[in-house]
Amino acid sequence: MWEDRGPTVAEKLAGWGDEVFASVFGSGPARDAYHRARDRGLEVVFRSADPSLLALPWELMRDGAGPVALGARGISRALPVADRAGTLEVPGGRLRVLMVISRPSGTRDVGYQMVARPLMERLEAVRGQVDLTVLRPPTFDALDQALRQAAEAGEPFHVVHFDGHGVMPRRAVGGSGLAGARPGMMSAPGEGVLAFEQPGGGSDHVGASKFAAVLAAGRVPAVVLNACQSGAVGKELEASVATALLDAGCAAVVAMAYSVYAVAAAEFMAAFYESLFTGATVSQAVTAGRKRLYGHDGRPSPRGDMPLADWLVPVHYLRQDVSFPQARVSRPVAAPSLDEALEQIRAAPSLAAVAEDPLAAAGGVFVGRDDLFYQLETAARLQRVAVLAGPGGTGKTELAKGFARWWRDTGGVDNARLVLWHSFEPGIASFGLDGVVNAVGLDLFGADFARLDPAERLGAVKQLLGQYRALLVWDNFESVAEMPDPGGATPPLERAERERLRGFLHWVRDHSASAVIITSRAREDWLGEVRRIEVGGLNRAEAARYAGLLLTPYPAAQQRRQRPSFGQLLEWLDGHPLAMRLTLPRLDTTDPAGLLAALRGITPLPAEDAGPDRLSSLAACITYSFAHLTEQTQRLLPAVSLFHGTADEDVLAVFSALEGLPDRFAGTSKQEWTTVLQDAARVGLLSGIGSGMYRIHPALPGYLTAAWHAADPGCFEEERQTAEKALRTACAAFSDWVTSQIVSGDAALAYAVIGWQRRTLGTMLGHALDHQAWDDAQRIVRALNAYWNTRGLDRVPHDRSPPEEPGHIPARGPITLSNQLPHLRKYPHIG
Repeated sequence: MWEDRGPTVAEKLAGWGDEVFASVFGSGPARDAYHRARDRGLEVVFRSADPSLLALPWELMRDGAGPVALGARGISRALPVADRAGTLEVPGGRLRVLMVISRPSGTRDVGYQMVARPLMERLEAVRGQVDLTVLRPPTFDALDQALRQAAEAGEPFHVVHFDGHGVMPRRAVGGSGLAGARPGMMSAPGEGVLAFEQPGGGSDHVGASKFAAVLAAGRVPAVVLNACQSGAVGKELEASVATALLDAGCAAVVAMAYSVYAVAAAEFMAAFYESLFTGATVSQAVTAGRKRLYGHDGRPSPRGDMPLADWLVPVHYLRQDVSFPQARVSRPVAAPSLDEALEQIRAAPSLAAVAEDPLAAAGGVFVGRDDLFYQLETAARLQRVAVLAGPGGTGKTELAKGFARWWRDTGGVDNARLVLWHSFEPGIASFGLDGVVNAVGLDLFGADFARLDPAERLGAVKQLLGQYRALLVWDNFESVAEMPDPGGATPPLERAERERLRGFLHWVRDHSASAVIITSRAREDWLGEVRRIEVGGLNRAEAARYAGLLLTPYPAAQQRRQRPSFGQLLEWLDGHPLAMRLTLPRLDTTDPAGLLAALRGITPLPAEDAGPDRLSSLAACITYSFAHLTEQTQRLLPAVSLFHGTADEDVLAVFSALEGLPDRFAGTSKQEWTTVLQDAARVGLLSGIGSGMYRIHPALPGYLTAAWHAADPGCFEEERQTAEKALRTACAAFSDWVTSQIVSGDAALAYAVIGWQRRTLGTMLGHALDHQAWDDAQRIVRALNAYWNTRGLDRVPHDRSPPEEPGHIPARGPITLSNQLPHLRKYPHIG
């Protein structure tokens, strides 16, 4: 259904465009006049005060030769105002853009990906210079202050880019007013609003007329709106934010009429700025951006880049056309064209560019993490000290580097040199706080810093951090105390040194203008009251894009990506960047089903070209954490390899109580399993999700299976089979419990728990069918059937996952035991 709807709509776009053109120009003199004008660089402007006319999708229009919006001058929309004649030429050579990234609902807004980050990557490709400053904090008062200060300094911003939400009054809460609107900031009746953040969090709804007044005071001629509903005109013309801005005097508004991929919006903007640097007007630059999207229409999906007609999304409203003649520059003869430069970015930056930047992403590729960037932005501004905690290989270091680049390039620090990196890499002596202070001082003050005594050095660094906005990143911090080098080359810091580090961080938190980001596999609870941010895998959309980038150099892998088992492999990898980076390139020579079997422990893991560090292979990544487990945890943890994605202490307790289980697992109490799972979570092999459940590192099952086999090769196969049978029985008992909860208990909890355990339950259902354990099969399928029906999967086509269930593998059609019989012909005794 859903996978067919897109192509069906795409096929109809051309016909709809022809109908729009015919409805405007007919077949007589008007059409003849249009064709004569088209050859002279026609610009089509729809100018009206009638909202029902201005709101139509004019960008669809086709004239027989192709889309009119992609012509020489394109399509714009305008209000019937008197001052449209001529082009407004804005002085100032260097284009200055103020980006407002507003997420009033916090991480619940992660669906609205930041356009600024992919745009930053592309600004190097455009001619001349674009100064992109991010407004911190993203409040309306901060915007007012920033615009006024820039105008008073004689360097007003040329463009304000609002990346956030637009809200229509009829959708607000409270009848006569807007939920979240400040006193005195109510919008006019029917007027659209923009949702800024309040200083302490939450939404601050600001009417378009108030927003426009601030822009006028700051002498801002152009606005870009990447906001929900911002480009969509409702039944009343003044209800649209874009048209309200024009009505209040803004010269040009470029808006995204519908949802758009962040990478697509960024490429549109790169082409948009490129055109402005050639002396083009905003109208011409919008057309250039649309052409870029039209010619490069691949957008990320789990199956690879899929064509998307999102060149229709950008819309241009103008009161008067705008140009920036003093920003005009020439591209050096040897420089690549814009298309060439953007294609290089889409693949990966050059090794030379990566080598030049110590904060560059590994392999030149960093994807997603907008939700974590938001949390880091808030933490760095308000709490000052944040610990990025998560399992090995989830990309904590790459996230810290990406955020450091982000702050360095968007005004988060007072000077680019004030982004300072310090690694506590195992095997290298850290020297505690003195080591950090010396590294900072020598980097910023030079060799003379070494002549100061320790107290003077610490005082100088504190003075710097208190006076200026700096960002310190402490990487691999787990080696300091929680998880020291297993080889003993660098022992953990003594208690007194740990207290010095803790005291320094609390001073930064309470008295400085700077921030410290710490990466660790552990939570580092001994640090006390600092912000802790959990780092897991990439979300489904991010993982799909990352997979595409990783597989770009491998044509054979691209073909294998189309197989159904690739989706199962991607789900198993759970968005873990290291596991994806080390596993997916093997698709060049290996089927995805084979790689999945190795990760599950069914077959041996392929040999890896392991490097010297603990992140050079999946085995090395797990080994470092595994060495810090207690002896009991190391003995019992292999049972986790039987689960798929999520381990459950209650299921394990039932599992261990069954007769005939291998001695290593038999008789283990629930409390003991709780201790084991918490110990594994402490070192980052598992991630707690509540209710006694833990997400499993994707490389852990294969590693544990190999360790289990190595401990007793002669008995492994028999023990494994016995353990699988016991888990099947435990899952049947678990299914009875959740079914009873659905009927007469807490159904919401039951469905949530099934959601986490659905992959294990599905595997155990298959095991029951294979072994003709019909009673266990019916008990398991009863719970799964209730879950599938509640999630609407009886109406969701194959390979389509509901939005609230990322990573879910659905089945086709209504799923009950009876209607699955035709697909299970080798099990004739089910009934």
